[in-house]
Amino acid sequence: MKITFNEKEKSIEIKDGLKWQYQLLKISLIFTIMNAVLFPVFVLEKIQLEWMGFIWIIVGLASLVILIYTFLKKSTSEKMKLSEITSLTEKNVFGRKRFSLQLKNGKYRDLMELKKETDISEMKELFRNIGIKTT
Repeated sequence: MKITFNEKEKSIEIKDGLKWQYQLLKISLIFTIMNAVLFPVFVLEKIQLEWMGFIWIIVGLASLVILIYTFLKKSTSEKMKLSEITSLTEKNVFGRKRFSLQLKNGKYRDLMELKKETDISEMKELFRNIGIKTT
């Protein structure tokens, strides 16, 4: 992952391929929702529909919730102005540090590929220098 700061435009540019990953996730979730609707209707017999249809309903609803969450709460912007960024947030998930940028529109831009301590400290130093607070 490469984060660069453009002083003229007062913006940061993040190159990490996250947009492509989220596109693939959205496509696979849409296919799962379509399969959860079409498979029970056209393939399953009436007796199978009673228990297998319930499983497909759960899978379809879970996929729909995840798809809505990615549209409403996640951002894949590669170029953001500093005025759009609220703060850098740090979470510990299963003992690993996860970083994301909280945006003013309520969305989060995940910073996925920060694994080494040197990368983390360089990123924190960059955001501290440009005036983005860390929470």
